[in-house]
Amino acid sequence: MVKDFLDWFTVQKTYLLVTALGTLIAAMCAVLAWGRGWTWPRRLGHWVTRYRPRIPRATLSIFPIRRYPLMSDQRWHTALLGGQPAMQIISEWRVTNIAKEAIHIHRAHIVRPCKARTEGEVFVIDPQTNCAGDWMLAPRSTAQAMTQFFVQPPVCKEGEDFKAKIVFTDQFGNEHKTKWIVFTYY
Repeated sequence: MVKDFLDWFTVQKTYLLVTALGTLIAAMCAVLAWGRGWTWPRRLGHWVTRYRPRIPRATLSIFPIRRYPLMSDQRWHTALLGGQPAMQIISEWRVTNIAKEAIHIHRAHIVRPCKARTEGEVFVIDPQTNCAGDWMLAPRSTAQAMTQFFVQPPVCKEGEDFKAKIVFTDQFGNEHKTKWIVFTYY
């Protein structure tokens, strides 16, 4: 009886055994996948037909402007804000839109040093009218931008240089970080 049972398992053609085992494994995977509530065909169909917005990731190239060798365009000075002493930080930047669509710089903020974390204002200078405002950068164009921050209380004494890292954010939420920038006292 055992010999007949073992003879029944001996297959003369191995491709039949491979096909049968493959079908059995596929059926087990389908039942287990159905039991868990997902199937790879549904996930594959979703991946093929899903909406993919074309949001550009690298949109801006930002560099500080240094027009004169002895005077920096990144500077700070003491100011009064609500009767309290504060640091007014002013800087100018060369901003290049490297995307294929118009880019708007929504905000700028200081991230380092932690004591000086604050939001600032960004003004893009229109190259045709030379007016500063809340302009969009045309595709593949370059413009100047000005930033202004008020840090209260001051983190530097008068006459000292102030070092900071600034982050610019565009309308897509992309953050463009600068390296350490030295702001001279004027």
